[in-house]
Amino acid sequence: MNLSNISPLGLMQIQADTLYTMDDRKRLLSINEADGGQAPALFIGITSAGQCSYYHEQLPINLIEELGCESGLPLDIPKLIRMVETFKPVQSVWMGPAYAFPEKCGEWHPNVQLIDRHRAFQLAEHFPDLMEHLSAKMPVAAYVIEGSAVAVCCSARVSTQGAEASLYTAPDFRGQGYAAEAVKCWQHHVKESGRIPLYSTSWDNVASQAVARKLGLIQFGVDFSITTTP
Repeated sequence: MNLSNISPLGLMQIQADTLYTMDDRKRLLSINEADGGQAPALFIGITSAGQCSYYHEQLPINLIEELGCESGLPLDIPKLIRMVETFKPVQSVWMGPAYAFPEKCGEWHPNVQLIDRHRAFQLAEHFPDLMEHLSAKMPVAAYVIEGSAVAVCCSARVSTQGAEASLYTAPDFRGQGYAAEAVKCWQHHVKESGRIPLYSTSWDNVASQAVARKLGLIQFGVDFSITTTP
C-alpha cells in the first residue's frame, strides 16, 4: 500500500480500525487483541488534514453529540473528562504521537531474526508470555544474542490494512539500539503482507520516541483517548 496516496487523516482512520474493533456504525467495541479489553469511551485522532472521533458503543447518543461539539482544537481535556464522567468514572487518559514508516527504513542487523513457532524457544528467557500468543503477533522480529531474544518487535494489533507495532527490550539490554533493529525487520515484513506498519506511543515514553527518531519515522498525527472503568 503506497503511503503517498493516503492522507494523514486516512492513516489515522486506518490506525483506529487497527487499534479497536467496531460495530457497523464505527462505534468502539473492544481493543483489537485476542483477549479483547476495554475500548476507550472516546478516541480522537488529530492530524494536519483534520481529525476523526470515535465513541464507545455504550455511550448515550446525547453524550456523543455533546462530546462531538466539544472535540474541536485546542482540546479542552479537563472538560472532556468531566463530560465522560457523567457516563462512568474515568480510569485513564492517553495522548501521544502516531507515526508511519518511510518508504525505506534501511537494512537490519544480522542478529535480527523472524521468530516463528520453530524458533519460539528463543523467547523463553526474556519474553515467555509472548510465546503463548505468537501466532496472533506475527510478524515477530527479534534481536538475538547467544540464542536468546533480547529485543522484540511484533504486531500488537492487526487489521486488513494496518499493523500496530509493539516493542519490548529486556532490561539489561536497553539503550543499545537493539529495539530499532528489530523494528526495521518487523516493518519490512508488515509491508510485504500488504499492510501499513504503524507505530504510536505516549508523550511521556521518551525511550519509545527515541526509537522513532532513530528510525526517521514520520509523525502523521496525535492519538487522544479517555477510557472509563469497566
